[in-house]
Amino acid sequence: MKTFQLNKEQQNYYVFIIGQFVSQFGSRITSYGLALWSYKQTGSVLSMSLLSICYLVPEVLLSFLSGSLSDSWNKKKILLVSDMIAAFFSLSVILMLLTNTLRLEYLYIINFFLGVTDSFQNPASEVTISYIVPREDFVKSSGIRSFFSSFNSIFSPIVATTLYAFFGLKAIVAFDLATFVFAFTTLIVWVRIPKIVQRQDKVSLITQCIFGVKYLLINKKILSLVLFMAFVNLIAAIYNTNLAPMVLSRNGNNEVQLGIVSGAVGIAGLFGSVLVTRLPTTSKRVPLMINIMIFSFLFCNGLLGIGRNYYVWTLAVFGGNLMIPSLIANVEYIMRTRIPIELQGRVFAARNTLQYASLPIGNLLGGLLADRVFIPYANESKLRGIFGLLVGEGSGNGLGLLYLAIAVIGLFGCLLFRRDRNFHSLDQE
Repeated sequence: MKTFQLNKEQQNYYVFIIGQFVSQFGSRITSYGLALWSYKQTGSVLSMSLLSICYLVPEVLLSFLSGSLSDSWNKKKILLVSDMIAAFFSLSVILMLLTNTLRLEYLYIINFFLGVTDSFQNPASEVTISYIVPREDFVKSSGIRSFFSSFNSIFSPIVATTLYAFFGLKAIVAFDLATFVFAFTTLIVWVRIPKIVQRQDKVSLITQCIFGVKYLLINKKILSLVLFMAFVNLIAAIYNTNLAPMVLSRNGNNEVQLGIVSGAVGIAGLFGSVLVTRLPTTSKRVPLMINIMIFSFLFCNGLLGIGRNYYVWTLAVFGGNLMIPSLIANVEYIMRTRIPIELQGRVFAARNTLQYASLPIGNLLGGLLADRVFIPYANESKLRGIFGLLVGEGSGNGLGLLYLAIAVIGLFGCLLFRRDRNFHSLDQE
């Protein structure tokens, strides 16, 4: 009987995660296709980064409200309504493409509203995992999720590039709508999300919203972990914003090579996800997380900076992302085991606000630093001869110099967190 119950839990989790995987795959190829479209329209890194900023700002700012509501609202209804709103906007994009009325400013507006809906969907999805996965399987389930996420990372740029080259952006958005139908049907018919009865405190919504922040301020150990991940996200946002422009500017706009480099991120995550599920867990999680990021910052960003062809760039992103699933798995284990499940919606929302607020900042910085600082400086500075020895000359050398800079910043940031006693004390509990 016990084995049967475990199998039921596993089946429920796999159905849920597969539906989410298919939905995310459609969203990723659409996001990738829109990024290609916007960069080709403007040729500006900053203009492209604004697409991400318009999505991330409302998602981050509304996390307090959405997290508090997700603790009391029906999780499945939140997920279903969010999926329907996203499908509506995808349909609006394809209609504008058919009528030749799509403009970049329309995409900014659409991304803003998608950020609003995802601010509700993401905490609901996070808490759902805690509901349907046994505590002892948290690390393993994280590895499985990383596996699916890495699969998306591998094939979404390949599929997006292929569809974009042969059929255009309309085919990409149409594919996204098809994945929505599958995910929506799976969620509404087969997924069971337990209803946990919670004590209903008669407190205002504002009080509930700030509860998560107070919880983190009191629990300084968890706060240190959140701040560490915020720093990681800041560097990652600068890295992600400039990866496609750097590759395209240095390889003559070869989209196939860009697809190979982008796909290597997913291949690394795929192998890393398998490692998470196979390797034994460690009690020294904090040193492991810091060491992973030191290696990732130096190896990945360093090689992207000095690399001159897509062979080196592919090696860089593969090596730099190989152990990221292990980082995520250990972060999730700490968060899910240290925070009571009935508080996770509010606390995760506060965490998301603090942890992901650095993403739009990083996107904006990535665009500004590229267009206004590193690209002109690398070509006009008196030191351009020295820069040429490091990153080469010609188009894209400024972006190479930017990657070297964030490699050094990432190293020093990790060394500072290594000295944080609150952070290290997480391993003592």
